[in-house]
Amino acid sequence: MKDTSNRRAVIVGIFILVGVLIFIAAIITLGGQKKTFVSAVQVKAVFKDVNGLSEGNNVWYSGVKVGTVKRINFVKHDEILVVMNVEKSAAKYIHKDVEVKVSSDGFVGNKIVALSGGTDKMPAIEDGDQLNVAATVSTDDIMNTLQINNKSLVEITGNLKVITKKIADGQGSIGKLLNDETLYNELNTTMASLQKSAANTQRLTEGLAAYAGKLQTKGSLSNDLVTDTVVFAHLRSTITQLNAVANNANSMVESLKATSASLNNNLTNSNTPAGVLLNDKQTADNLKATIQNLSTSTAKLDTNMTALQHNFLLRGYFRKQAKREAKAAKKAAKEAAKQQ
Repeated sequence: MKDTSNRRAVIVGIFILVGVLIFIAAIITLGGQKKTFVSAVQVKAVFKDVNGLSEGNNVWYSGVKVGTVKRINFVKHDEILVVMNVEKSAAKYIHKDVEVKVSSDGFVGNKIVALSGGTDKMPAIEDGDQLNVAATVSTDDIMNTLQINNKSLVEITGNLKVITKKIADGQGSIGKLLNDETLYNELNTTMASLQKSAANTQRLTEGLAAYAGKLQTKGSLSNDLVTDTVVFAHLRSTITQLNAVANNANSMVESLKATSASLNNNLTNSNTPAGVLLNDKQTADNLKATIQNLSTSTAKLDTNMTALQHNFLLRGYFRKQAKREAKAAKKAAKEAAKQQ
């Protein structure tokens, strides 16, 4: 009987010892998770809305758990003070210009305080610092936005339903294109024509490129005109001279016009000699008679000269003159032969 009681006492003692060990282990584990036994820096922040944040929730910085929420108190009706414990080992990497916001551990997880930002120019956080709160969008705002977007999506879906029905019924340009084979064939023909035009345009472009390449060939006239300043200067000088010649030709034409007009006036004027000859019949007849008399006198003078040549008194003179003329002609013929 005593052995049975002792056995029961031993078993009860073992269970109690195991329960105490489990309790101690749980306290140590939970304390480690809540950072209860870790040296920490206490900082605070004032929020307008904590969105369900509670004491004991975790504090994260750049995705790393660095502390826990120690206390949440109302300061005013629209201001909530959140006190946080941040591990000293992590506090030296968190700067005073860091921003605080209430977030979630995952999409629907527990609420957390998320620290973000901060620059090396600012010192690290210290015990009692009040951190800046970043502007955030609450879950209610997100849900309201989603509801508005859902309404817009329903309206868009309804419009798409109407549009697709019209297209299926053959209404509108797209509906006719999908249902009318004739329109499709015409469009196909048009596209073929456009492709031919594009091919012709490409060939024309290639031809122009080849022609431009030939124009840039060294030694060609076009290349010399573009690159050789001497040729271009000569061409400019030639054009200037041509302009001067053209101006002189214009002046000469004007002079000829003036001379022609003056001559025309003189020919039509009865007071000028030419006008008298052209317009006065009596003067013309007198001039004609004078010319006839001169012709008759010339003929008589030729006869008299022939008679003088046959006169024995003057025959020697004319023979000597003939010899001199023959000698001069012979000498001229010799000089011409030498020159040839």
